[in-house]
Amino acid sequence: MSPAPDIALIGLDWGSTNLRAYAFDAAGNIVDRRQSDAGALTLKGESAFDAALVALVGDWAQLHLEAKVIACGMVGARTGWREAPYVDCGAGADLTRQLAAMEQSLAAGAIRVASSLGRPLTIIPGMKSSEPDVMRGEETQIVGSGVADGIVVCPGTHSKWVQMSAGHVESFATFFTGEMHALIRGHSSVGKALNAAPTLDDGPSFHLGLSYARTGAASWLHDLFVMRAAVVTGAKTPGQISTVLSGWLLGCEFAAALAMYPEAQEFHLLASDALVPWYERTAEAFGVKVSALDSAAATARGLWRVAQHLN
Repeated sequence: MSPAPDIALIGLDWGSTNLRAYAFDAAGNIVDRRQSDAGALTLKGESAFDAALVALVGDWAQLHLEAKVIACGMVGARTGWREAPYVDCGAGADLTRQLAAMEQSLAAGAIRVASSLGRPLTIIPGMKSSEPDVMRGEETQIVGSGVADGIVVCPGTHSKWVQMSAGHVESFATFFTGEMHALIRGHSSVGKALNAAPTLDDGPSFHLGLSYARTGAASWLHDLFVMRAAVVTGAKTPGQISTVLSGWLLGCEFAAALAMYPEAQEFHLLASDALVPWYERTAEAFGVKVSALDSAAATARGLWRVAQHLN
């Protein structure tokens, strides 16, 4: 049996609902990975965060005493373990077409909190714009993506459209798409009428939702009720309207984002496997090309790259 590889860095993607851990060797290769459901929104108080950290990676830390520990995501939010103040949008603008300065800026803005691992946990800051708009976790993912120029889209509960220019975040816009979908399905009369999951196999219903979005934002309150009425009158099945709703929300996001970035003809997509086909289909409908990247791998690379600039 070969000996276990040395761990030089423990990287944590600590989001709202999940905690993912990566063990890196000295060359930056991932030699182990784990995850738990101890997301930041499920924990309250510093002791709860500390316990979740020890439960997931305590044995790694005990066996590898020199390994640093770094985290990104909602662990650094006001409601997380400790708030890591935002750095300004534009970090990294001083190093043309490279991401190293952005990495350095994030490392410089990181905070450290004491932990029961026998070493501090470094928390990477989020990023803010003057609009204002904010992100947490996506900044690390973008660093790891290696995209220095162009549009990067990071879907999720709150979808981010990020304009990269010469290795820095020039601007970004957040859309309430995922959370709105959850709110409508879980807490509205529209959602109560839907007992089936959306599916891209129902192309006509998906494109009907896109057409609702294209008609303009002014009618969205009416459009939502029409979706409910279509089910209660039997004009459409719950499954069809479930897909219409998804198409409508994605169409609204794309219509608004492409109005903000009118020159965008393609974008890089950092999304879960479940969301990739939905964004690809919507991009096709809007005449935009998309290049899907491995979002988990990008986050892991981002953690490693930022860690290389820590003192």
